[in-house]
Amino acid sequence: MSTQRLFFAVLLLLAAQLCAQPFTRVDLAAGLSHISDNNGVAIADFDGDGDEDIFFTGYHSFEAAADSTWNRLMSNNGDGTFTDVTIAAGFTDQFVNNDVIASLGEKMGASWGDYDNDGFPDLYLSNSRKDQLYHNNGDGTFTDVSIAAGLVGCNECYSGGATWFDHDRDGDLDLYVSVLNGPNLAYENLGEGTFSLFNNHPALFSAGITWTTTAIDIGKDGFLDLYLANDTEANQCLTNTSGLHYNESGLAYRMADEGAGMGIAVGDYNNDGLFDIYVTNIFSHHPNPLFKNTGRRRYVDVAENLAVDNTGWGWGVQFFDADQDGDEDLFAVNGVVSKQYIGGVEQQDEPHCFFQNTLIENREEGFVNRSADFGLDGMERARGMEVFDYDGDGDLDVIIANVASRPMLFRNDLVNDGNHNFFKVRLEGTESNRSAYGTEVRIKAGEQTLYRWYHGTSFFAQSLKAVHFGIGAATKIDELQITWLSGKVETYYDLDVNQTVNVIEGGELTDLHESDLVNDHPSTEVFPNPFQDKAYFSTRLQAGESIALDIFSVTGQHVWQTEQIVPASGIAKFRWGGGNQPAGTYIYRLSSGRTISSGKLIKK
Repeated sequence: MSTQRLFFAVLLLLAAQLCAQPFTRVDLAAGLSHISDNNGVAIADFDGDGDEDIFFTGYHSFEAAADSTWNRLMSNNGDGTFTDVTIAAGFTDQFVNNDVIASLGEKMGASWGDYDNDGFPDLYLSNSRKDQLYHNNGDGTFTDVSIAAGLVGCNECYSGGATWFDHDRDGDLDLYVSVLNGPNLAYENLGEGTFSLFNNHPALFSAGITWTTTAIDIGKDGFLDLYLANDTEANQCLTNTSGLHYNESGLAYRMADEGAGMGIAVGDYNNDGLFDIYVTNIFSHHPNPLFKNTGRRRYVDVAENLAVDNTGWGWGVQFFDADQDGDEDLFAVNGVVSKQYIGGVEQQDEPHCFFQNTLIENREEGFVNRSADFGLDGMERARGMEVFDYDGDGDLDVIIANVASRPMLFRNDLVNDGNHNFFKVRLEGTESNRSAYGTEVRIKAGEQTLYRWYHGTSFFAQSLKAVHFGIGAATKIDELQITWLSGKVETYYDLDVNQTVNVIEGGELTDLHESDLVNDHPSTEVFPNPFQDKAYFSTRLQAGESIALDIFSVTGQHVWQTEQIVPASGIAKFRWGGGNQPAGTYIYRLSSGRTISSGKLIKK
């Protein structure tokens, strides 16, 4: 980019956001003040109530009396605050390690994935010496099933992160565990809640110091390959041949960066439909690469040219469209481990780095460092970070896990006008894995065509959350195309902006939002609400009419239906006992040829 073009791009960005507020720190107000000293942070709607919850992994070995040693599950209340449900959810027997084998913490990563396809996200925790798998019981509680499932790690292993992915496209999630002090571990899902080590894929048992592994279809053959960020060794690309075997192809794809690889972000920063890969390193040892996908089975490092090669001692990193203008920005956090020397020079903490993408403003590839302008230039010793819409207003907020202080939650207050619209998609696989990991989502909105790769992984985390698009001033989604891991392609047309849609593979696209709830019949009554055992519905209609009651989960899943002919009294009555559905928020809909009444229904 020329200096003149860069100058004008900065002016455009400043002018566009002159009246905008930056990211606002809200962790105290949100109820996170009692949490501190964390490695990982992962996001999922664990209780199915429609908003996204947070799981933090503690840095230290567990001591029940020491608050700073706890893993924490924080339930989103839907009003900008969170409630600590760690104990109520069953996370009381946390990991204890009195025989330290490394100095980077005892509890590392948290990875959400629905390994048994029952609709409730389960949680894998990677630790020093012993890993843990928690099964989501569907009632707000979890059970440690590590031993029964065969997922306990190994006594000598120091696990970093873990990645759920469906390596053979059989519809369930397999698991790849990044190990810092020995060969990585790869597990095949056998069904019925058990796993076994891959014994016939030797390339998967890489012996590098692997921090993060991301599953992405680099070969464009429909099977998920693995890209590994390795510390002080060349990064690796393990290409998957039809789920039969893996080959190390990092050099062939020109992605074998030899830095101190930590975090990985996957995005399409230049909107060309080809997914690019960014890796955080220790800059004083080796710059960060941004591997631009050329589409010719080759990648080229453009980080230095785009001035995104230095994020200090980098860890967590994400591509996301913070300002919702239609291109993906880049945010990376950093923090030295402790007193460290490289080449005889003591390493210092440096500010986190937010790079705003100038593609839309300048019609040319480029980034501008806006960390200080946006209030994202903190110098805490960070590790994991995530982006998610914690307050449900459509834009993406930022959560950072710090190893020596409390986490930082930043509310996104950048955009508040009609020129920065959004569109979000929740995915549910049927033939593909239910978590929908490995799905490509494409939208067309006006002149823009935007792409997302849904994989969930970040540093020390894997998250289940809605796929987010910023679409600028576009007022309609002309086309939504979803390419599932099964190979099935589904397309939808003419959708409204500023909404979240729920898409079930092979099913319908559903939009159930509070703004869309209607009550054309004031006579409709629902009681009690919230309910525990039974909920009763009544409404007045013309005798002889047909009326139906449908119940949906907030993610769009149709969970119950009944219908009747309105009796001579003109009053239709229904009763729903909740069946086997868990506690949470549901949507009811009464219809007679059209929706006459709908609303939220809460089961306690």
